[in-house]
Amino acid sequence: MSTSHPSTSPQVKTGFPESSSFPQDAVPTPITAEDRLIADFSRNLHTHPRVLVGTGDDCAVLKHPDGNSVVSTDVLVEGVHFRRDWMSLEQIGRRAAAQNAADIAAMGASAHSAVAAVTIPKDMGKADIHSLATGLACGLESYGYSLVGGDLSSGPCLQVAVTVIGDLQGRAPLLRSGAKAGDLVYFAGNLGDSAAGLALLERFGNPDSVKSALPEELVQLGQEVISRYQVPVIPAYLAAQLAASGAHALMDISDGLSRDGAKLAAASGVVINLQTEQLARYAQRLAGLAQVLNRDSWDWVLGGGEDHGLLCSAPPGFSVPGFTPIGEVAALPGTGKSLGSTYGFESVNIDDTSFYAKNGDIGSQDEGAFLLVDGKNSYQSGWDHFASENKVS
Repeated sequence: MSTSHPSTSPQVKTGFPESSSFPQDAVPTPITAEDRLIADFSRNLHTHPRVLVGTGDDCAVLKHPDGNSVVSTDVLVEGVHFRRDWMSLEQIGRRAAAQNAADIAAMGASAHSAVAAVTIPKDMGKADIHSLATGLACGLESYGYSLVGGDLSSGPCLQVAVTVIGDLQGRAPLLRSGAKAGDLVYFAGNLGDSAAGLALLERFGNPDSVKSALPEELVQLGQEVISRYQVPVIPAYLAAQLAASGAHALMDISDGLSRDGAKLAAASGVVINLQTEQLARYAQRLAGLAQVLNRDSWDWVLGGGEDHGLLCSAPPGFSVPGFTPIGEVAALPGTGKSLGSTYGFESVNIDDTSFYAKNGDIGSQDEGAFLLVDGKNSYQSGWDHFASENKVS
């Protein structure tokens, strides 16, 4: 891990032998204040067996037995993705680890290493930095990977960018472009919880105010959805089972079920039809909170982002514990395929151009063209990182 400010201190020798072996603990002795800050940040990090050289040098050195790497980057920006009065610094670190674990899991891969670039505002002291580092280290470890380097800098607000590296252990990657007509759509994880938690914080101001504002029978659920907004729970442990179980396509739900489902369908050149009968339990669970806020819980289930559950398509008969069917996949118009063959709702021949007139202009080449709910175009835009209404400041 390095910092963005140059140091005039003499170069520290790491003591690496002139051989092919790499010591796991070759971390330079801290000399400058920046070195000490990096040492504090790295103190509680565990090391994955794939890491030959970790923090303390200019680059990490990693082993990749099958020759393929899976790499993804996510960034958390204060005022856009979080507020420090809504979550602790440890929770921010854990959240950064979790959302990166979701991206790697969404390829059917397993994470082993990560690098982090952290911008620290001047109002954060040593204890604050330690809390953030502890959260990141514990979050990474809970998903089975370790921090091997990165960069620290000062800046106007807290930003945490994590790049995670994983491998497929000899498996082919599960892409979002693999869904096939005739597949069912399966989901594992939470739907709408993060959006509900965010809505409560926006209305009442902070977690303590939410607790005092809610009816007693909703307090526990309110605290639960806020905790899942603060630190999403990722079913990453299921990812490795999917390819062996016959899954065709996979992605994580970060921008909302409707938007991300449409992305998967568009990438695969198919139509996804979600079934409200299969999704109703998610909406019913959040209905009481929605009533307090004068909202519709279906908006959270279909359009709420940052739950980071896993969405996959697979043939009928697919069975991985934790995944439940929520819809089906049909061919795009012009192929003569039909919807409704699986769950028994009214079959619609999407080769019929009159279908567009009855159900909205799903023939247009936007995301809504690929996502139906109960056979109708009920597309919701989901989370948009660049929309002003989605900033949390």
